[in-house]
Amino acid sequence: MVTESSSASDILNKLRQDNPDVTAAVLVTPDGFPIAADTGAEVSADMLAALAADLLARASRSAREFGQGAIQELYARAETGYIIVTQAGPEQILACLANPEVTLGLLLADVRQSAAALAEE
Repeated sequence: MVTESSSASDILNKLRQDNPDVTAAVLVTPDGFPIAADTGAEVSADMLAALAADLLARASRSAREFGQGAIQELYARAETGYIIVTQAGPEQILACLANPEVTLGLLLADVRQSAAALAEE
């Protein structure tokens, strides 16, 4: 269940409007619970939230193990698109899905801008 903050929802909605290749965006707690989401019917906000938190936790553990410090963001490219997971403040994670045709640099800039705005809330 998503308990939406209206300003967080507005930021996620703006991310999707500004970059139409973003197919889903969710703001997540470190425990994997969605705070706010803007997803289509084909994407479960609960599932994306849980998986994003797990990905970030595993990547963080790996980075610490190899002395790389704290993970700021990660992304993966798959056959049918990208998943971007980034910190959005000390207790929030922003996760996005995007189409494979997206311009990656613009996507990362949009996601980072949204994460910074979410962190300021």
